[in-house]
Amino acid sequence: MGLQIGKHAGFCFGVRRAVCKAFDCAQKQLPCVTLGPLIHNPQEVERLKDAGIHSVNTLEEVAAGQTVIIRSHGVTPQVYAQCEQMGIPVIDATCPHVAHIHQLVNSYSESGDAVIIVGAADHPEVIGIAGWAKGPVFILHDGRAAEEARLPGKALVVAQTTIRGDRFDEVLAVLRQKVGELTVRKTICAATSQRQEEAERLSREADVMIVVGGKNSSNTQKLFETCALRCARSILVETPEDVPEGVAGRDDRIAITAGASTPQWLLEQVREKVEENIR
Repeated sequence: MGLQIGKHAGFCFGVRRAVCKAFDCAQKQLPCVTLGPLIHNPQEVERLKDAGIHSVNTLEEVAAGQTVIIRSHGVTPQVYAQCEQMGIPVIDATCPHVAHIHQLVNSYSESGDAVIIVGAADHPEVIGIAGWAKGPVFILHDGRAAEEARLPGKALVVAQTTIRGDRFDEVLAVLRQKVGELTVRKTICAATSQRQEEAERLSREADVMIVVGGKNSSNTQKLFETCALRCARSILVETPEDVPEGVAGRDDRIAITAGASTPQWLLEQVREKVEENIR
């Protein structure tokens, strides 16, 4: 049996930073809540809850004396304004890469010019980015959406940080034909690109490819899509219990990667379960 763990698997910088901030608050016994689940990993969210940090869906749910932790996905400027108006202290755990996109969008659209975001319209990061625009916003998921959209003659295009590079390039090819004055900022996170490229290589070489991550995590889903295109025996697991019996044989080459919201301890548990399964 050959088993390989991706070097870029698991927590990205932004997620690790947000989780560390939250656990630091818990250690200091600072009464805090997160606005929405801090990360898209139910197991880590549960650990935070056990430590005294739970999530709320709206600012109206924040109790007197509590501080709100803004998650790594970021939020709209209206959320900051509402916190200030309601007197709610804020700990900002927005990923610096996402915050940079906020600045790009805000600055470019100052005069009302359009912004195009390549990503999923219902993803919290994309919702947050869109909120920083001062002009029209177009959210395009793929090339077909770009072809069907009525677009302006001038626009800035940015990317959801976790989107696949080939998906961005697909949309960009259409935009170059439709938007005369196009400013391009390929804002895919470097860690995402590294993880995707590594997963592509591993899945080409592996007989069995295992992707570990929350099933509601966008970047984990994209990682699985990348692997499934190249390895027919690709599986997505959220916990060690999801590893099926007989997942691989002794002679199989096995590779494991994990989404940006997957903690190291969970990745290790899955690895141990796979090895135990094969033994």
